[in-house]
Amino acid sequence: MLPRLAPPLGGALPRVLRGICTAAPPPSKPQPGPLSPSELGTISALLPRLLSAGHVPAAGRLLSAALLLPGSIQRLPLPDLAAHLASLPTLSAAFALLTALRHHPARPSPLPLASPLLDSLLSQRRARDAASVLRWLCRPDSPRRPDAATYAAAVAGFCRLEDPRGALAALREMAADGLQPSPELREAVRDAMLQDARIEEAWALEEAMRLPETSKVVELVDKLLSEWEP
Repeated sequence: MLPRLAPPLGGALPRVLRGICTAAPPPSKPQPGPLSPSELGTISALLPRLLSAGHVPAAGRLLSAALLLPGSIQRLPLPDLAAHLASLPTLSAAFALLTALRHHPARPSPLPLASPLLDSLLSQRRARDAASVLRWLCRPDSPRRPDAATYAAAVAGFCRLEDPRGALAALREMAADGLQPSPELREAVRDAMLQDARIEEAWALEEAMRLPETSKVVELVDKLLSEWEP
């Protein structure tokens, strides 16, 4: 159950939300139904307020409890929550919520929250923070690695920010998952390398990216990153 909150936060938590934050019912009882529109609206409004007020553990418990109910991962406005997390000065709250998802009994995909968070950070030119989110997604214990769209957004975003090293790190993970970059993404990576005066490496990498087998990209990027000098 959420801790008692000082007004106005305390008044925003109706009885139904207290109910979903309690322990799961015993198996003999009927399974709970999905959240109603009003409950979704209340949770959506309350999560950012909890985070802004410093009640990060309570926000994590509320999100975890909501995700126990069917359909919540698709119905909660997680992109709006991601935008709020990206507006905070540090990523501590974001990683707290992502960690809550990692330990959630239903093992929900973190991508509905992490992918828009990554996009928001890149749009704010916070390349280092975006790289931290991508590394979190690629951890061995991550519930779900990035999909093709998330990888493409990360690679393109790092290229746009003139961060070829970050782009290569994202490209390496993408290739390790057997995903090939689009022609537009290949061009963006090549141009980012050329702008960094890495001419030979740029052409070698573009050639590797054109191959149907992605293992060559992994091998070449590993070599480039190991030899990278700022």
